Amino acid sequence: MDVEIFWERIFSEQVGPVREAWQSLNLEERLAVRDFLAGALADQSRLDAQRRAAKFALGIVQTPPEGALHVARSLASAAGRRLMAASGQFNVSTKTDGTLVTTLDVQTSMELCQNLADQFPGHGVLSEEHNTVYQGEEWCWVIDPIDGTTNFAAGFPIWGILIGLLHFGEPVMGVAEFPRLGYQFHAVKGRGAYLNDVAIHASRATDFQATDLFSICSRTAKLGVLPIACKIRSPGSLGFEMASVACGYCVGNLGRTVHVWDVAALWPILHEAGGMALTNLSDGLFPLRAGVDYGKVEFAVMSMCTPELMRQAQGRLSGFFDG
Repeated sequence: MDVEIFWERIFSEQVGPVREAWQSLNLEERLAVRDFLAGALADQSRLDAQRRAAKFALGIVQTPPEGALHVARSLASAAGRRLMAASGQFNVSTKTDGTLVTTLDVQTSMELCQNLADQFPGHGVLSEEHNTVYQGEEWCWVIDPIDGTTNFAAGFPIWGILIGLLHFGEPVMGVAEFPRLGYQFHAVKGRGAYLNDVAIHASRATDFQATDLFSICSRTAKLGVLPIACKIRSPGSLGFEMASVACGYCVGNLGRTVHVWDVAALWPILHEAGGMALTNLSDGLFPLRAGVDYGKVEFAVMSMCTPELMRQAQGRLSGFFDG
């Protein structure tokens, strides 16, 4: 396709021409165009019309493949039913990092990976229990078969199945199923966030209040009392903590020793609900980088409901977050 015609179609703000131009590219060219569009959208010096057109084009090219959301939601629900039915029928062991893993973590991971590979050939799949190296695929699934394994093994009801979808390493879709609670969260970038198909929104709080809930992991709790006026909770599932910020249960959360499969599904859910998150990685977490073993990338993550609270938290909680 002629270069001038290509860019004319990419910036046309029409679905058909954008898709036609995108389909004409190879994988390397798509990544370069995606990066250009993202840069144009973030460049405040550009004309509003240019940034609007870049946003439109990104929305089209980052739209998940047809059926992807339905498949992810169905797989998460089915996995949840199987895990509840298998209560008590599994073995537990300890990983080298001291965390628990059950035979059902491995089995569920294998089933989810195989189902996704069968239904979406050519997509990558990252999993805590299997492949941990991102290969740079345009579309890559990131799953945590049991988020909150210690809770699950103990019979405590807060645990879930997390399924995220990345486009060139950026989260664009997420499903988080918490079977014992009867909760399923989902979001697609640009389309809002939902809990059991009802739209959700993060709290609009602009200051920490004594009646607010703030969730933390047990490792954070060991560092001491947080200097914020909130009631502290520790659910034991980072996915549930971030989901709680997305739907307004908590104003924020802070987790340490986190991996990408703990947050990939929740990233779009939180952001589509109006919240935000950041990590203490110097280069940020997303987009993922090809060739990196994300089983070896550990970080802290902090989620907040509003920019005002995030600014306050970065000042007050730096000792808990940055270290």
